[in-house]
Amino acid sequence: MNMPLKPVAGGKLYVRPPRRARNLGRSFIAGLTALAVIAVGLFGYLSLIDARPAAGKLVSAAVAQGPALTAARPLKVMTFNIRHAEGLDGRVSTERIAEVIRSSGADVVGLQEVDRRMPRSGFQDEVRQIAARLGYDYAFGRNLGAGPVGYGNAVLSRYPIVGRQNQPLPGQLEPRGALFVTIDVAPNTPVTFIDTHLGLSTADRQIQLESIVGSLRQAKTPVILVGDFNATPGAPEQAELSALLKDSHDTSDKVTGYGTFGVGAGQAGERIDFVWLSSGLKALSWTAVPGQASDHLPVVVEVAPEGAPSR
Repeated sequence: MNMPLKPVAGGKLYVRPPRRARNLGRSFIAGLTALAVIAVGLFGYLSLIDARPAAGKLVSAAVAQGPALTAARPLKVMTFNIRHAEGLDGRVSTERIAEVIRSSGADVVGLQEVDRRMPRSGFQDEVRQIAARLGYDYAFGRNLGAGPVGYGNAVLSRYPIVGRQNQPLPGQLEPRGALFVTIDVAPNTPVTFIDTHLGLSTADRQIQLESIVGSLRQAKTPVILVGDFNATPGAPEQAELSALLKDSHDTSDKVTGYGTFGVGAGQAGERIDFVWLSSGLKALSWTAVPGQASDHLPVVVEVAPEGAPSR
């Protein structure tokens, strides 16, 4: 079949494709458009899911309104850099992370290096999965990523999380943040719990801690600050923070272990993971928990009101 010729600018001719080819082309473009609309809609839907207050399974009101904190009933706090749940064996396992938390008996947990639907961890929503296994409430603070995909810090709590805000931190290298949550740990006892992961350079850590300290000065409740500080005790950038909060390791009645990173093969490791406490709170015990679930060891601290008798 002869194809009609159509003149264009400059006197050149082009061959007009047959109607069937034109229809197929239009169908292909329409199909791609429909797929794009579906993808955008799904992305938007997932973004809305993440925009809602993220919550795991809340504990019962009876537990949430239990006895006030005492030396006999301390609050167990954990900080744990989970390296997107990748253990020293190279296996990614949120189940293993959940079991570490469950075995420790921790009530409130600050996690760092948490993935949400990232390829390297199998597109899992890690904090949601860990919280579901424990029956804990949770909050996620994304520092990298967009929409429903990201990487950052997370807080898990046996008690209800009644407020949450992710504060971006300044710095020149990888974006960092501090996740502030308010937790009702006992009747009339809200606690501000902050989970952070500081930068790799001294300059970044300095301005990041200045930002956190500025926010801490506004706190009207007892404060627990946890996280991977990427620096050892006594680092110069911690001077202002240490004037405001207490390093639970140095003030605890009982200490077990020391290093939290680079431990193993005869190495004692370095202590770069911290739990800091404000006045009004004291540490009854500090423990670096041995394990293979990450390249960091979790730290568990038993916290009681200041003035509670030592055990």
